Amino acid sequence: MKTYNFSLKMITYLKIGKILVNCRHLHNSKTIGNLKNSLGLWHLDINTEIKLKIEDHWSQDVVSTPKLKDVDTYYVLPMFPYPSGNLHMGHVRVYSISDTIARFYKLSGKNVIHPIGWDAFGLPAENAAIERNILPHQWTQTNIDSMKQQLKNLSYNFDWNRELSTCDPKYYKWTQYIFLKLFEKGLAYQCKAKVNWDPVDKTVLADEQVDEFGCSWRSGAKVESKVLTQWFIKTTKFAQKLYDGLQSESLEDWKDIINLQRHWIGECNGVIVTFQMKLGNEYKSLDIWTSDPYKFIHGEFIAISKSNILLHGLKLDNSNLKCLNPLTNMEIPVYVTDNVNFAPERDVYLASPATDDEDYKLARELGIYVNKRDIILDKEKENQDAIDLAQRKCVGGHYVSSKLKDWLISRQRYWGTPIPIIHCRECGPVPVPYEDLPVELPLVEAVEPGVQTLANIHDWVNCKCPKCGSNATRETDTMDTFVDSSWYYYRFLDPNNNEKPFDKNHLSGKTPVNVYVGGKEHAVLHLYYARFMSYFLHSLGWTPSEEPFKKLVVQGMVMGQSYKVKSSGKYLHPNDVEKVGKAYKEKNTGEAVLVQWEKMSKSKYNGENPERLLSSYGSDTTKLLMLADVPPETSRRWSDAK
Repeated sequence: MKTYNFSLKMITYLKIGKILVNCRHLHNSKTIGNLKNSLGLWHLDINTEIKLKIEDHWSQDVVSTPKLKDVDTYYVLPMFPYPSGNLHMGHVRVYSISDTIARFYKLSGKNVIHPIGWDAFGLPAENAAIERNILPHQWTQTNIDSMKQQLKNLSYNFDWNRELSTCDPKYYKWTQYIFLKLFEKGLAYQCKAKVNWDPVDKTVLADEQVDEFGCSWRSGAKVESKVLTQWFIKTTKFAQKLYDGLQSESLEDWKDIINLQRHWIGECNGVIVTFQMKLGNEYKSLDIWTSDPYKFIHGEFIAISKSNILLHGLKLDNSNLKCLNPLTNMEIPVYVTDNVNFAPERDVYLASPATDDEDYKLARELGIYVNKRDIILDKEKENQDAIDLAQRKCVGGHYVSSKLKDWLISRQRYWGTPIPIIHCRECGPVPVPYEDLPVELPLVEAVEPGVQTLANIHDWVNCKCPKCGSNATRETDTMDTFVDSSWYYYRFLDPNNNEKPFDKNHLSGKTPVNVYVGGKEHAVLHLYYARFMSYFLHSLGWTPSEEPFKKLVVQGMVMGQSYKVKSSGKYLHPNDVEKVGKAYKEKNTGEAVLVQWEKMSKSKYNGENPERLLSSYGSDTTKLLMLADVPPETSRRWSDAK
């Protein structure tokens, strides 16, 4: 009887109602009798109403599978959602996939971890709150409550006891803690940079947030170029490790994602060392990349482009520019010129005329007098000597592609994790003491257009220096939301830890994540940042392994059928279109209409509301149709006709 009970729950989990109806001949069994008495549906033919009643009746049993002791743990992780307030079909697809995998391994006897949370900071929530004249945290919490209920209506088997939200101070306290660790290791730094500036949203945009026409991905405004002092994380230091890690046997079925990651990182065929450039009475850091590391010892001059950020606003004068070489402790001259074949994405060149014929020619072209000396080098040995010396002096010496840049994390908006740095005139940038974390966002009384940055909240900005006690100011930039999502997969395993981000003991036997499910649009940047953070945390001894994820399941987009006027490209609502023979036309004008499958969007009138599907068909029909016909990696064309 126990076996039958388990089978019945499996059947009702799939909720194939006809099977239950056809089990009437078993009505003498005690179990079926109880079911008959509880629902009273056995004499009826199956219909939508009955299906929904069956789903509701069994929903708690489906999601309450008890944990098994002394069995392997299996970690299934879908990418957590931004709380927009409403689920869309992309959400339904990713969570139907992860829920199916989680359910399969539970029924296979595994202790499955299947958590969910909220990627809750960011510009969309802040702008939406401003439009509605409410506070961002109120808007966000309302959306979380709404989406949480929708996910429960779909009967997804999530570990709600592990739920987290990145805008909760209990979470971002530890994001700030990790930032301070990066700062201690010299991997978080501040410098001037040319940035993409959105004049409407008034914030920096990553290159990937600017379209091919030079417009903002959100506001549509033409992006401006600005020079701002920004915070960076030195991801380039781990470039070679991250590149080589893509060959790890622990990675299962990454397929073309490996090539996407390799292309982003680039071939690590050069080395970076940080020199100090003398500008007036101070020195500024200058990263120099070369494919010949021995030049860090034998270099005689530096060529720098006129567009280099350090020269911004300066009167250019080749006669007095110097740079301190940290490996030799000697100053070498710097010449401003664009007549150099700089490496891709670089605008600084280190020349060694005594050892390189091309560098000797360059010196002659620039009018630099040098002696051509025949120095015979063991380049392989000299390259390694230079790298070892740079690493010993902690000034670089790591292999990296010339194209790869460090991670710019500064955002000039309110709704994000505050950067835990205090600026003091005497001491410079000072880290907030660990015991003072979290640095909480100040709650503003009203969301007005002028209150979009922390810089405008003076009572919060003004503070005392933790080092010398003098008057100081807090950092007013917040962190890019990619920082919040770069380590959340570890916090899920120890969500209630009040002493540190997580305990390594809670990770053992559970990491790397067995299956990570999410959209292909996150297979480059988010995955790169998450891999970097995992490698960094492993270097601190916090995690059992470097790679965070074993297997990736990258789902394709959910597509809807769209209609647009052929002559103008205007999108039409399906109700405004009619089929005439084999052709489609606009009802009012008779104009020809193009029909195509595109990513679901409200603006294209081809979206689908999961709530309608739940009320019309039930959660299981919706999920089954989402999973049917095509593999997860392929785009899914959604239609009621299915």
